[in-house]
Order: sequence, then structure tokens, then C-alpha cells
Amino acid sequence: MRVVISDDRFGRNDQEEAVLEAIGAGLEVFRCSTEDEVIEAARTADAILLNQAPATARVIQALENCRIISRYGSGYDNVDVAAATARGIWVSNVPGYCADEVAEHALALILSCARAIPVKDRGVRTGGWNINRPIHRMTGRILGIVGFGSSGRALYEKARSFGFSRIIVADPHGREKLGSTSPAEPVSLSTLLEQADFVSLHVPLNKGTRHLLGAEAFARMKRGSILVNTSRGAVVDEAALVAALRDGTVSSCGLDVLEREPPESGNPLLQMENVILTDHCAYYSEESIAVLKRKTAENAREVLLGRRPFTPVNVVTA
Repeated sequence: MRVVISDDRFGRNDQEEAVLEAIGAGLEVFRCSTEDEVIEAARTADAILLNQAPATARVIQALENCRIISRYGSGYDNVDVAAATARGIWVSNVPGYCADEVAEHALALILSCARAIPVKDRGVRTGGWNINRPIHRMTGRILGIVGFGSSGRALYEKARSFGFSRIIVADPHGREKLGSTSPAEPVSLSTLLEQADFVSLHVPLNKGTRHLLGAEAFARMKRGSILVNTSRGAVVDEAALVAALRDGTVSSCGLDVLEREPPESGNPLLQMENVILTDHCAYYSEESIAVLKRKTAENAREVLLGRRPFTPVNVVTA
């Protein structure tokens, strides 16, 4: 059995090797970034462990033996799931592996925006002191969480001790996910945007969430609010965000993700003092990566042994 890592990001494959060698599967590692490169590397593979390389319909049609595309991560927007399903190929992901890390990163961005930490740091380093910038206490204000999957729930649990007057949640299945006794309140997205002082995004990227926050959504937001995005860059219309930052609708934002990564040099967000940027790293810790690599390989192993993956995205019938 031939297993291919299409685009290695981590530089070590001990977790995958330990899982796959136990069933006699050989592991080959590539650094593909284009459709043609994926096709060349994986055409005869029995399983693909996929990071960010494209698994488009064209790629999937070219696969001769593939039984599973096992995605490193919770998102799978670079995989044409419908095309894979039509070919009888499983698609799997690893939901929740970095829920704590993402929640901690979101909380760090919220705190950094609220307390203007990067602005103060830059000011002190360049000779400033008693830097005048309006700062408001977080206690008594409202946190809004958009999306209540694993990282949204983890943020809710971590934020409960910060003295927010309310924590409100916008999710199509809000009450179902919250349960009847939770002090978090399920509300509509419109209500959340109108009421929240802090808005943290925790939704996957799909057709329904692309540019979920655009000009119309920003027009609803509470003036002076703070936005944090640790989900996917395209959930936010960056042009609309820049306008909202410039007119004060959004007082500051913390972004771990952007529509184009890495950002082009002309991106206005790079020049804005009220924007904190990190390099799509909210998922990362040494512990989370070990879990991710092992579970990605385990999903592939299960299919190669004739079973369902542990966390399938689609359903394949024999």
C-alpha cells in the first residue's frame, strides 16, 4: 500500500510512520503546491495525507487507486468533497485537535486589542511613555462568539472568568450545542453584531460563511467593537473590514488569518496601527501537532484496512 503526504509542512513524520508501518503501508513525502504536482505525486497512491495542496475535481479524476484523502486539520475547503464522493473516495478531517490552542489565541488577541498591548510595546521601544490611547475595561461588557464548534466552546469556557456581563453565541444550532442550562445565550448573528463589544469568529469556510462579515454586517456592529478572527480569512471581506476600521465602527481587530496568505505588501491592514496580525498559527502547539499527525494517519489506516475513517467528512458506499 502506498501512502503519500502531498505537501509536508512539519519536517518530521514519526507519528504517521508509526501508524502506517504497523499495517505495512509505505509512506512517501512530497511538497506539492499545484494540481499537476499533486497528480504526479499521488496518481497511484492508495491514500493521500493532505495539508494545503489542492485536491480539486481535476486532481481527483486523475487518481487511480486512492481510497481516502485524509486532511491535516479541521477545515477541508481545499478538497472537492463532491468529486471525491462520486469517485468513492473517503474524505476525512481532524476536528477539535487544536480547540484549546485556537481559543487561547483568540483570547490573547482579544486581550491584546482591548489593552492595546502592541501599540504600547512599539511606543515604548521608540522612546514613548504614558502613551495616550483610549482603553476600556472588559469587565461588564459583552463577548459574542460566532460559531460554537470545538474552538468556540473552548473560548466560552476560558472566557467565563473574565467578568463579561454576557456571552452570546450565534450558531445555527446554538441552543442544541449549548444545552438548556448554559449561561451563554444563543442569538441571531444580527443580534450578536448589534450587541457584542467583542466578536470572535469560529466558523468553517464554506459557501454560507464566505464573506459572512461584509459591509452589511459591519454596518450592524456596535460602534467601537473589537473583532478577532481565528477561523478562515475569507470569512471576512477585508475591503469592508478596512473601511470599518477607518471609520471607527471596529476600533481594533486581531487577525490570525487573511484572505491571501501571506499578505501582499500593499495590503492596507499591514499599515494600520489598530490591527494585530499573526501568521495563521492559532492551531499550533507541539502537543496539537502530534495529535493532528497521528489522527490524520489513523483515518487513512482505517480505510486501508477496509473500515470507515474515525472522522469522515463524506459518506462512501461500497
